[in-house]
Amino acid sequence: MPRRFALALVALLVLLLAGLAIARRVLGPRVPAASKGMPTPRPTPIRPPTPIAGQRVALYFASADDDLFHAEVREIPASADDAAQLRALAAAVIEGPRAPGLLKSFPDGWTLRGAYRLHEGIAVLDLSPPASPAPVESPPVGPPAPESVGGAPRWQTGSHEEETAAQALLVTVAKNLPDVAKVLLLIGGEPAETLAGHLDLTHPLVPDFARVSPDPALEVPTPAPTPGESAAPAPAAAPPVGAVSPTPAPPTPMPSATPSPKRPASRPRTDLA
Repeated sequence: MPRRFALALVALLVLLLAGLAIARRVLGPRVPAASKGMPTPRPTPIRPPTPIAGQRVALYFASADDDLFHAEVREIPASADDAAQLRALAAAVIEGPRAPGLLKSFPDGWTLRGAYRLHEGIAVLDLSPPASPAPVESPPVGPPAPESVGGAPRWQTGSHEEETAAQALLVTVAKNLPDVAKVLLLIGGEPAETLAGHLDLTHPLVPDFARVSPDPALEVPTPAPTPGESAAPAPAAAPPVGAVSPTPAPPTPMPSATPSPKRPASRPRTDLA
């Protein structure tokens, strides 16, 4: 009896396994419910970046020919508010002109730390001077020279150049932002007594519009092509005025291939003795 029972269990197990194998072949793999109805993935198109809108402004720089400020038309990124435009204008003036004949107001190394708007038409420009050199180990004997003013390195220049640099900022800001009447200059984030030892910076400065030239604004020239670009072929040089161009000689005519007429053969004379 136990042997028959064991054989029956084995036979039942074989039948179950066979039924499972047949069911898997008939039904096949089941698709998960989450994957039903999913869209076919498609590549995302690459869109070019949206160009930043620009605005044309007038920057004022001193000229090498006279003592007046001449306007240079340049395009800067469009600003959302007056503070952003104030920073863009001051940074462009410190960077220097691009039109020929205009002078750079500030020497290399000066940058703009920040720009702010105050009430009553006053703007604040925070200038950053170039890094000061490392101090020497043995200082010279005697009273030290004033190398810094208001915590910033001294700018070794004359009073006229110092005032011209400050007025380039003042005139540019006031011309593009008419509601700004005065500008307060800071150096290194702190109030300063002077810029280079001559101009008083302890109070807001007023732009000097009497130094603005009445000439039309200068357009910035188109930048030269990069070395990798292929240059257009140069046109052929024209002959000088009054020069007579040589006339080419006519071609030599080729002899015709017409055959010459054939002469009759001479007969011998028989009347001679």
